[in-house]
Amino acid sequence: MILFLIFNPLYGKVVFILYLNKWYENNTSSGGGLTMVNKTRFINCRTLTFSPQLSENRIAQAQESLGAGLIQRILCFALYLLGLNRSAIGRTLGMPPETAKSIIKAVRRNGLRAFEDRRLKSSTLLPKQASTAPPPITLRKDDDYLVVDFGIPDRSIKLYRQDPLQIKTVLLSLLNSSLLSTRQVAEAIGFTPSYTTALARRLREQGALCLLDQRRSRQGEDFVVTPNVKAELIQQFTLDVITSGRTSSTAISEGLKQRCGIAIPDRTVRHHVSRLGLRIIKRSLPQLVAAVKKTSNNCSES
Repeated sequence: MILFLIFNPLYGKVVFILYLNKWYENNTSSGGGLTMVNKTRFINCRTLTFSPQLSENRIAQAQESLGAGLIQRILCFALYLLGLNRSAIGRTLGMPPETAKSIIKAVRRNGLRAFEDRRLKSSTLLPKQASTAPPPITLRKDDDYLVVDFGIPDRSIKLYRQDPLQIKTVLLSLLNSSLLSTRQVAEAIGFTPSYTTALARRLREQGALCLLDQRRSRQGEDFVVTPNVKAELIQQFTLDVITSGRTSSTAISEGLKQRCGIAIPDRTVRHHVSRLGLRIIKRSLPQLVAAVKKTSNNCSES
């Protein structure tokens, strides 16, 4: 460890006599890649003269950039290395001997980190550690594919956009693993966030088979929605919007069964309402009907 120290212990004469026959040398590599020679020498302070004025100015400058607390700890440990006892260190620096003892003990145990305020979240002396947080996972469209990008070069998943089952299985699995947000998955598969959350829960509890198309009769035959059934579905949707404002797939399915005797699963209703674009006219349809009625009444009165 190399410390650049400027101190003024007694505003007197200090002499460094080097006993060159008493040092230990080893070669270590510094942070910049250079090989440094570390020498630990025994020093007897006797004849070197320090300038009190320069010392005071330099300490003031150092305090502006490093802070008074850090300079105080550096001086304390430097005087300890020079052989001054803890009581003398305390008197020289104007601190209790026990405080000096605590500083010395902390530096010997923790190194450079002990010179700083322990309340700091990160060190200003030690090199900053690289962030270990993983990059966020993003979704993007690429021609015929939906790409799951893990934020790492050459690490992504391409999902064929014409295979909705594959897309739902992968994205909902990532959602259940907290790797994607509900909003991201909902936008990608075209469902509302609440329904996406329900699908993710079903996948977690029942497995991937729950995502298969379940629009089948009890005999195993495909449920075919004929043009006549679609027409009745549109009429029921319109009726529900105008009379009650309810457009849930359950309400439409029940209405078709009561009014026409047509039994269509909720899932099938939801699929065709979305496919026919009926959700788009949910709000505008009642306003249009009201406007037509008003026009018709005006014509009748005239």
